[in-house]
Amino acid sequence: MPQARRLLHNRAQSCWPMSTDPPRLPQSFPPAEAQGGAALQQTLLEYQAIFDHAPVGVAVTRGRRIQRANRRFEQMFGWPRGALTDRTGESVWTTPEDYAEIGRLAARTLARGQPFEVERPMRRRDGSTFWARVRAMPIDPAHPRDGPTVWIIEDISAYRQALDALQRAQRELEQRVQERTEALSLAYAQLRREIEERESAESQVRHLAEHDPLTGLPNRRQLELRLAEALREAAARGRGVAVVFMNLERFKTINDSLGHVAGDRLLQQVARRIRQCVPARDTVARLGGDEFVLVLPDIAGAEDVAPVAARVADEVARPYEVDAQELRVTPTLGISLYPDHGDTPELLLAQAAAAMYQARAEGRRGYQFFSGRTDASSSQRLRLENDLHRAIERGELVLHYQPRYELATGALCACEALLRWQHPQRGEVSPTEFVPLAEESGLIAPIGAWVLREACRQLQRWQAQGLDVRPVSVNLSARQFRHQELLSMVHAVLDETGVAPHLLELEITETTLMHNTGETLSILGQLHALGIRISVDDFGTGYSSLAYLKRFPVDMLKIDRSFVHDLCTDDDDAIIVSAIIGLARSLQLRVVAEGVETPEQVDFLKQRGCDEAQGFLFGVPLPAGRFGALLGRPA
Repeated sequence: MPQARRLLHNRAQSCWPMSTDPPRLPQSFPPAEAQGGAALQQTLLEYQAIFDHAPVGVAVTRGRRIQRANRRFEQMFGWPRGALTDRTGESVWTTPEDYAEIGRLAARTLARGQPFEVERPMRRRDGSTFWARVRAMPIDPAHPRDGPTVWIIEDISAYRQALDALQRAQRELEQRVQERTEALSLAYAQLRREIEERESAESQVRHLAEHDPLTGLPNRRQLELRLAEALREAAARGRGVAVVFMNLERFKTINDSLGHVAGDRLLQQVARRIRQCVPARDTVARLGGDEFVLVLPDIAGAEDVAPVAARVADEVARPYEVDAQELRVTPTLGISLYPDHGDTPELLLAQAAAAMYQARAEGRRGYQFFSGRTDASSSQRLRLENDLHRAIERGELVLHYQPRYELATGALCACEALLRWQHPQRGEVSPTEFVPLAEESGLIAPIGAWVLREACRQLQRWQAQGLDVRPVSVNLSARQFRHQELLSMVHAVLDETGVAPHLLELEITETTLMHNTGETLSILGQLHALGIRISVDDFGTGYSSLAYLKRFPVDMLKIDRSFVHDLCTDDDDAIIVSAIIGLARSLQLRVVAEGVETPEQVDFLKQRGCDEAQGFLFGVPLPAGRFGALLGRPA
């Protein structure tokens, strides 16, 4: 097929009803001599024939005036040949209001370069109307406002009449059935009620098969299904899962002395408290008796689990009122981690239970992680805890500093102080191992105080060296944040080191922020009044609401690395990150992305308006001396 004919064929195809790319139709066809010869003249004649004899009406408008219409279009509306030229579209619409409405609707769609389609009544020249399917498309989608528009009209009156007739027949039939078969209608209603009752009963049976009838929590069968799913997702994403096995001491005494009714009411209250301590995505199940299991999916390590376990332990240990009596139980929690302690639901549940029973045997309260070793290893864990008590006085704890950069300028704007433990025999001990140990043993408060003091002392040293210091961010654990001496300790450190408060940032997790909001608001208000900047760490994991967040005097949101890691490949993570940035903007907060590792992540964050970023792409945590080399001299 010659090139001109092929072009004609492709453009002619776009005139048919299903087209979304209407042809560019000229207002008039120039003489063949101007177009380059007899071949082109023949092509234009064929083009004209296709346009004129198309089975649907086709018109070209500019400025809402008809410039050209084919024969079918004119016949459809009852106008003589050429009589519609230069008329407005109002000539074919039923009313001026309809004409104006279609204009508004079409203009919005066409302005985006997209096709417009609608089904409406249209008016013939003699005033009669017919139903039409109308399609419109700018001839030049790149400049929809400036160029002409092609309109394709298809008469669907027969279809609409058939549809209306069918609907009328259906209504008449339904009316006759209703009038003549009232008894059948009543029988049908009764049948529907029976079906609904049966469906409700089946739903209840399914629920009972998967849930504990007393508390409504998932039972063992449902727990294992959810845990298996959490493990599959964790394996695919390279994340972890925690299984927390909890048992209640003294529950048997209460059950035996006050009866099973009181015991059941107590368990129901315990279940509600546990459920309130964790996000909706986490699973809380009851295995029977006084045994509960929590599944915490999508975690980075033990440091994500310890605050949750501590919160659950604290909440469950608070007194209960049952039948006008105050009752107390003591929870003991054992924790196992995927992939460290197993990769199957059965093994992880067994390891968590073993950790719980070991904690009970040793007379421990609160929570304990599965050691993964023999009793000799438990002794080693005890020695490690003893070593941790002396780590501060021995000078084994050090701080490394990870730089944080401003995305818009690439300038170093702050750093985060990260704790490291250089054990004399074991070498560097992972924070995921000793931080939970510090939480369990209560050492987190003195260690946290040391971190804050050392970070401020380092700021003082850098200033003494004449360096242009940047703010240092220090993490506060949940227990440290609520320690009664936190405010006095912060005052003392600032006075002792002479560090300006604006050079200190304190980070708390989102879950800490949302717990005991009255007390939290008071503490944050006093810290903020000193001039200390407050940031919310791991944001997006704690399910805080805008109504709560806007109450707190915070300066910055830090997007959790779990959302940043896959934001370029996971649509859900991309949506969450964009939403967090938008939320921060609406609250006039700065936003920092953690765990940035690729240029693609940087480009995404820049486009969405993220202020700052930290991660291995920008720099690993550095000892104080090496980080000082990044600081320049004041201008």
